Amino acid sequence: MAPYSDADKMKERLSGKPITLNDMDTFYREAEPCIPKATVSWRVHNLVRLGVLRRTGKGLYRFGEMRVFTPNTDGKMKRIGRFLKTRFPFARYCLWDLSCVNQFSRHLINFNVLFVDVERDAVDAAYHALKETLSKVMSINHLYDNLSEFDGTVFVRPLVTESPVRKEENIPVATLEKMLVDLATDREFISFQGNEIYTIFEAAFEKYTVNQNTLLRYASRKHKKEEIEKIIATINRQ
Repeated sequence: MAPYSDADKMKERLSGKPITLNDMDTFYREAEPCIPKATVSWRVHNLVRLGVLRRTGKGLYRFGEMRVFTPNTDGKMKRIGRFLKTRFPFARYCLWDLSCVNQFSRHLINFNVLFVDVERDAVDAAYHALKETLSKVMSINHLYDNLSEFDGTVFVRPLVTESPVRKEENIPVATLEKMLVDLATDREFISFQGNEIYTIFEAAFEKYTVNQNTLLRYASRKHKKEEIEKIIATINRQ
């Protein structure tokens, strides 16, 4: 039984939810009861290589090729990234802006703010350094109103240890997994929480490859794992 030629039948049976190796083993074993588990693993590996499946976590798969979320890195973000690298070469930090939520949200926002998440010991120093060079810089602890009132502001926030971060054009940026957890759990994003957060998660999972292991590991660091698991379980049932 050729694994690629069975893709349509496989999608009919398994689409719409995370696929595990056990699911694949059951699928193949219906036609080949004695198939070795090693053969099933090889077929899954081949389906990933062919772009039929994509990995979304340890032992978890969905249909389709890997689609990596690439955040916008505009001139302002690049300047801030270079500035922080020069002033704080040993500090861990990442940047991201709120405009990315428009890819996933039902209600589009017409403002933008940029977040600079810096390791806790360097937050105050980074805040004051950025205040020297930018006109609109604010500590997230001083937020007194909805984010929509602060269009164009750079917010400095503490970076949770072991936050999922990657490089984009040599700038440390938040991964999609970090953004999703922050949007779902941080008080500054309360306007996106409630029913809207389920829309955001569902659209993100549909449009890009979201690593659930990374997502839940980061949520655990914030003591929010149960909340994120509830969101994932809800959108998987839809």
